[in-house]
Parts: sequence; C-alpha cells; structure tokens
Amino acid sequence: MLCASMLKLPARSARDAVVSRSSSIGTAVCALLFATGGAALVAPSRLAAQAFNYPSLQLPTASTRDYTAAVAGGAGTTAFFQWREGAGAGRHLALDAGIADPRGGGSLLLFLGGSGGKELLRAAGDQPLDVLGTAGIGVAFGSGLTSIRVPVGASVGHTFPLDEGMSITPYIHPRVSLDIFSGKGESSGNTEVTLNFDLGANLQVNKQFALRVAGVFSGADRYGNGNAFSVGFNWTPAALAR
Repeated sequence: MLCASMLKLPARSARDAVVSRSSSIGTAVCALLFATGGAALVAPSRLAAQAFNYPSLQLPTASTRDYTAAVAGGAGTTAFFQWREGAGAGRHLALDAGIADPRGGGSLLLFLGGSGGKELLRAAGDQPLDVLGTAGIGVAFGSGLTSIRVPVGASVGHTFPLDEGMSITPYIHPRVSLDIFSGKGESSGNTEVTLNFDLGANLQVNKQFALRVAGVFSGADRYGNGNAFSVGFNWTPAALAR
C-alpha cells in the first residue's frame, strides 16, 4: 500500500465514474488490509523443505475491481485468492488469502494479507512503460511459527494489443521487504531485509477474463528455495470491465 505522499496523477473521467461507485468499499477494506497482511508471503527457512513463496500477479496498472484465483508450485503447493478494489483515481487496494502445503510434510500454512498500488507513470507517446508503485503487509502461520513480511516495490510493464480485442502485458515486479519471524526456535525480534522479483505476463482474452502467469525469484537465503511459478485466472465484473 502506498503512502499518501506519493505523486497524484491526473484523474481520467471514465475511471472516476467507476471509482466513485467503489471507493467507499475500498476505504472500508483499507483498515483490514493494513491490519492483516500482504502478498508474496513465505514461511521461515527453519521449516527447511517447507519454505514456500508465490508471485504477486500484480500488473503495472491500477485495478477498478477484479478477482484472481491461482495456484503456485515451488517448494510445495499453494492455492490463493486475490481481490483488488479501486480506491481513487489510479489507486487500488488488495486482499490476499490462501493456504500452502509445503513439500516435506508438516502442518499446512495459512496466510492473509493486504497490499495496495498507486500508478506512478502511464504509457503515452514516446514513453512506453506503465509503472505501479506497490506496498503491503502480510502474515503467515504454520508449525508453531509466524512470518510477517512488509514488501515495497514497483511493477513495470507494457501492454501490447492483439487481434480480436485481446492484449498481452509482460511485466517485472521487483520489491524489497522487511521480514520478521517469531515462534519456536526463533529469537525475539529476528528480522532481515530481502530482495524478490516477479517476471510475469497477463493475457487479456476479453474485457472480463484474463490468464496470468508469473515466476517469483527470491534472493533470501533465509527462505531456502523460495522460487515459485504461478498460474491464475482473473475476472473483472462486466459493469466495471473497460
């Protein structure tokens, strides 16, 4: 979720009309998101082979409202759901929730979190890139351990139109996070800073439906093999599709 101090972009009338119908919902969700967590959660590496991760599936543009159901594979299997909701011109909030079955057995891992995005740059003229600043906070539980992650980054990409109203958007989503661990075998206040990034693409089939694929690559030794690949199905309600 981005700070209020970030640069505001000029409002677009079509977007403002849509956002006005959903901004109150986004505001109500905001408290829940900041209280309970964000995307790209992982379990501590003391779980050894049970470490897991999943891509953020975050495009470089803000959403008015959409839903994504996805599965990820890496050091285990993860199933998760994402809800993004417009929160003003060029902004959105997001809620993630899911469950992971880490490789090597042990307890299932549950996670819940929130994130948000703010459009920092839109493709126009000779400037081809869309840039969305992102931030969040999230928590994961399992095997008597708790992991909290606070990531900040930016999704950067470009949309290429195809035939029949289809399009494809390749993107990269690097982020730095503050990771905090607690539970059995962990000392109080055990933290570290990690670097992670997604490489992904969104295939927009029509105004309502899209297929999202991405890989996440983690630079944190603490998480073990945190690399993962995800496939997700994205849906935008007809009234908000544009």
